Amino acid sequence: MSLMDQLTDVVVGQMAGQAAQKTGLSEGLAEKMMPMAMAALMAGLKKNASQPEGAQALANALDRHDGSLLNNVSALANDDVLSDGQKILGHILGGKQDQTAQALAKTAGVDQGQIAQLLAMAAPAVLASLGRAKREQGLDASALAGLVTEESVRAQKSAPPALGGLMGFLDQDGDGDFKDDILEQAGKQLLGGLFGRK
Repeated sequence: MSLMDQLTDVVVGQMAGQAAQKTGLSEGLAEKMMPMAMAALMAGLKKNASQPEGAQALANALDRHDGSLLNNVSALANDDVLSDGQKILGHILGGKQDQTAQALAKTAGVDQGQIAQLLAMAAPAVLASLGRAKREQGLDASALAGLVTEESVRAQKSAPPALGGLMGFLDQDGDGDFKDDILEQAGKQLLGGLFGRK
């Protein structure tokens, strides 16, 4: 089972209710959107770790994220962890933070602020998962970059086509723009699957 699959099982399995309470999303939608938020963050990390200095910065940051958070997943809803999550988002997504939240929000047909909160919950979980892998497998910066790339590619392949496009967008240089019509199509696919409609 991949790192992202394990993380999704742990976080979504235990956090959907709390994520719904914190963001105002329905529990079903929080359950659908959390893996997409985590996948988008992994794509942002892949871009950062593609340069040696970025990979080293990530490795250094993970010394403060040893994975213990995953033993108490409910802490992701705590205000101090959410505050930390906001800072992590700034490091991972940089100037693409608003566009990422907007893209995911448009896909789900919800408010951008709700998705921004979901991303802030997802960010510490993603780093905790990588931090645990780094510690348990003794990964150096280069091996860590390889793991992030592998997980990001796997997440992109399993995402709905338009969200795969979002992850490709996060992997590009520059801020660019993401296409609204693609997002609307992704939203129809997502919500159709969620409510059993085609």
